[in-house]
Amino acid sequence: MRLLAGASGYSYKEWKGNFYPADIKPDAMLAWYAERLPSVEINNTFYRMPKASVLESWAASTPESFRFAIKASRRITHLARLKPEAAADSVGFLYKNLVALGAKRGPVLFQLPPFLKKDLPRLTEFLQLLPDGHGAAFEFRNDSWFADDVYSAL
Repeated sequence: MRLLAGASGYSYKEWKGNFYPADIKPDAMLAWYAERLPSVEINNTFYRMPKASVLESWAASTPESFRFAIKASRRITHLARLKPEAAADSVGFLYKNLVALGAKRGPVLFQLPPFLKKDLPRLTEFLQLLPDGHGAAFEFRNDSWFADDVYSAL
């Protein structure tokens, strides 16, 4: 198994002069970042899916081995709360759009809200929505999820 380390985002003006050169332009940050780290988590997808042209430009500005971990839309995790009947369209939309990243698409991160407690039947049904062959990661923010039956389902 190949393990990748990266940051949660890459476009932070506060990093200028620390991580980035002080004079770096915002549109050069991703390429500079990708020369030093093999992956990044994209958070803005939690609020809105970028256009395919933006995803394609991200892929084009990074090395072949680079991977993007994409945070799933809040529509899936916070509004639909993983309910398959409410999340299905958003899950389909997400994976359809991520095709633009090509082989650089890493796992999709499903960050659950702290108020969402363990619901194993719901999780099991939700997992059926995810396409085969695509990595997924879950960030459980309620302790009730930390259980062997959840780990087995995943």
